[in-house]
Amino acid sequence: MLMYDGLHYDALMMFFEGAPEEFDRMTFSVRKHRTVGPVEALALNLVKDQQRKRSYTDLSNYTLRYGVCQIGVKGQKEVVEHAETTGHVNFQEYR
Repeated sequence: MLMYDGLHYDALMMFFEGAPEEFDRMTFSVRKHRTVGPVEALALNLVKDQQRKRSYTDLSNYTLRYGVCQIGVKGQKEVVEHAETTGHVNFQEYR
């Protein structure tokens, strides 16, 4: 199962505290009605929690600051324009 945050994918894994590693799961069988059973509700709760915490990148509104020139830009369009114009590639997201 994968979780997509708007920029990249993360594999979801289920593990049982105290259990041997062979009980860890990264793949889940699809059931008759195209669900993955009880683990689906857990995954949806995780996604909702991450959304509530804003643990994702909004490509239209995220803000970056370039390390070389310290210029701040907003959104993917401005990032691409600045990078193409200056050749700068060293940047960090800030809020």
